[in-house]
Amino acid sequence: MTRHHHIPEMLASQPVFSCLDGDELASLAQGAYEHNFDRNCFLYQKGAVLQGMHLVINGQIKLMLSNPAGAEKIVLMAGPGDTFGEEALFTGRPSPVTAQANKESLVLVLQKAALRENMHRNQGFADALMARMGERMCLLIENLETCVQRSSAQRVAHFLSQRAPEEASCYDLELDMSKSTIASQLNLAPETFSRALSRLSREGLIDLRGRNITLRNLDSLRTYEG
Repeated sequence: MTRHHHIPEMLASQPVFSCLDGDELASLAQGAYEHNFDRNCFLYQKGAVLQGMHLVINGQIKLMLSNPAGAEKIVLMAGPGDTFGEEALFTGRPSPVTAQANKESLVLVLQKAALRENMHRNQGFADALMARMGERMCLLIENLETCVQRSSAQRVAHFLSQRAPEEASCYDLELDMSKSTIASQLNLAPETFSRALSRLSREGLIDLRGRNITLRNLDSLRTYEG
């Protein structure tokens, strides 16, 4: 765990902090810390009392639930620019999830008191944080709907199509996480995820080359009902 003088510059490069001036960024940097995490390292466990909000500078962090048998359900994959742990700002309740580095990652931890002070002083910043939390809630509900109402192949088709630009009709995609991690996000067993990929390939909607996937017909993937 280290503190560095360039933290204000790191914050200024992130859209959620763009409405803060130099003094406000400096006040946020006071007490903020950088953490480097190796792959598979745990940031914290479910039930931990968080001291503030986390900001991913680079790498990838998975927020997850697990059952007594050790099976994981990934709630969120946080990449560069994403934040998590905002609930510590408002509820004071222990974390409902476990956070683990999915790859080597650099994370900033911003202290609760400094964040709340800047939210009070800068309405634009408060609005930006609340908007981000609202988007997170919509994403969680969408993921829940996907798991409850869609078949395994529909979940995979939806997951792939979400990663392409809206205007694209075909797209070359490189998966940035393992297939088992994606399966956990979709509430599928890894073998079920692999079978769904094979089915979409047989139907001519995708071409598979390891982690590289060509989405050949995005219109059909977006409306897939198989």
